[in-house]
Amino acid sequence: MNGNGGHRSKFGSLIGVLYVGHTSCKCLIYATRNAEVLTCHESSLEPLSPQAGWVEFEPLALWATARVCLETAVQNLIILDINPHDIVAVGVCNQRETTVLWDRTTGEPLCNAIGWCDTRTSSVVGSILQRVRGKKHYLKSVCGLTVSNCFSAVKLRWMMEHVDGVQRAMDEGRAAFGTLDSWIIWMLTGGVEAGIHVTDVTNASRTMLMNLERRVWDERLCRFFRIPSNILPEIRSCSEVYGYINEGPLSGTPIASCLGDQQAALLGQMCLGAGQANCTIDEGMFVLFNTAREIIDSDHGLLSTVAFQLGPRADPHYALEGAIAHAGSSIGWLKRTLALDPVASDAMNSSASALFPDGPANTQLMASFCSAVSSPVPPYGETKTLAGGGGGQRGGVIFVPAFSGYYTPYWRYKARGMMFGITLQTTPQQILAAAHEAICHQVREVLESLAKDCPTWPRLTKLTVGGDLSEQRALVQLLSDLNGVLVERPQTSTPACLGAMLAAGLATEILSIDQFRQNCVPPIDLFSTAFNSSQRDMKFRRWKMAVDRCLNFDSVSDSDPVKLIGDGRDPDSYVRCSIPGSVFIVSSFVLIVAAQLMKQHGFA
Repeated sequence: MNGNGGHRSKFGSLIGVLYVGHTSCKCLIYATRNAEVLTCHESSLEPLSPQAGWVEFEPLALWATARVCLETAVQNLIILDINPHDIVAVGVCNQRETTVLWDRTTGEPLCNAIGWCDTRTSSVVGSILQRVRGKKHYLKSVCGLTVSNCFSAVKLRWMMEHVDGVQRAMDEGRAAFGTLDSWIIWMLTGGVEAGIHVTDVTNASRTMLMNLERRVWDERLCRFFRIPSNILPEIRSCSEVYGYINEGPLSGTPIASCLGDQQAALLGQMCLGAGQANCTIDEGMFVLFNTAREIIDSDHGLLSTVAFQLGPRADPHYALEGAIAHAGSSIGWLKRTLALDPVASDAMNSSASALFPDGPANTQLMASFCSAVSSPVPPYGETKTLAGGGGGQRGGVIFVPAFSGYYTPYWRYKARGMMFGITLQTTPQQILAAAHEAICHQVREVLESLAKDCPTWPRLTKLTVGGDLSEQRALVQLLSDLNGVLVERPQTSTPACLGAMLAAGLATEILSIDQFRQNCVPPIDLFSTAFNSSQRDMKFRRWKMAVDRCLNFDSVSDSDPVKLIGDGRDPDSYVRCSIPGSVFIVSSFVLIVAAQLMKQHGFA
């Protein structure tokens, strides 16, 4: 019963969703009858970077921000004259892989949480690859993941090897590990006094410690990483009651769903059937392809992961995932580094003018960027005006944002970002445009891997997008142009929260899939390609050549000799050295045989 004597407000049953991401935390409160957001409170998060490549968070500061978001959203309801007791459940949605380690007896973190894109674990990854003779996919058949910086197990190993007190806390049974969902749920349900230490299958599938088929912690994986299994949370489905909020205005409210943000977006955008795919474009970018109940082991750089499990007795659904480390973060970096002056209020709107300043040349850039079919402007990247008067294709700028290695499909943790084709005429706007192209080309790499891994499946012709950057209409159009697929964009900026709301509604039996599909799915914008295949392929070939140079960034060490023409050697030696060995051997053999024949016939 609620505070209204059993009668709810005109909005009916409500569900709150607490989202903890990489740069922000927010709480949304939905009316379950139509998924209307009644109120939302959002606060920014400030990742710490004490050293180059490090991305970390203070766990207690994360919890304090999450708590403020939850309580402020409830206060907003009261201001709107809506009874908070109408909230029947709360769901939790989080950015995956960020690793938290805390003392369960004191509630104090044992160290700062390590963010998902942190690269400090490169030495751990290197030593693991040395153990397995460079086989990046050595554990993939069990956990579905390749050996990489971003997954939780290598972050735990780094903590154990480099942070004082961590190993002792593990030996004494005081340590507790979790991704952000586990930490937030533990604190919501009482912390030291009564906290429940759980996670869900989607987050557990990102740790490298869960058996993907059986959905339990795998003892072999724990032994491989030398991580004690008693620090791990209990694994549950995405849609069930985990426990109850311990204090505050929602005390006694059940926590009824938990999902990683990418899987929650797949669910919120109703990509529930085999062969459906979604792409979330935020700081990073992730493409999930629903494979239903089939686990497909990729041979082309994709990850196998749990898509969702909607109830403890429900069958799990799986997905192939393409992970791209930098999308929005690369654009933000360029804007800061090149000292552009973007208007904050326009940074994520759907107008191409938010990306580029006004001006005659940039007007053409906007027009071509939007790929207007009826426009006489040449295809994007081919306006001579943009080449600074020197002709050519906007200076040929290519930008590869491998700031923390290159994920799908190569998984090269030592790769580094590069920029190609810079001239004295290159403008910041052209570089920014190249960064948007980079986002789309990386999606094409994922889609090509999908086609190779699923050759008997129908070809993917439609992609559903979401995330903050998907609100840029020009970018979504370019995504369609450079990939040759129809792009659907549901008119919601928070598909992940919508998915967490659905999962909580299913757990409390407030919602069903059919009800949600009928009443809660938002309208959709459609984008179809304006490029032909030859235009796409030309741009993609140039992109792949640039990527090859980034992947081989570490192939020459500091100790390798540098050979320069004119260093005192015979110049012709460079020609002789260029002759292939096989040609040299064959020609030498022919000369020897000819000499013997001449000798036998008296020519010598």
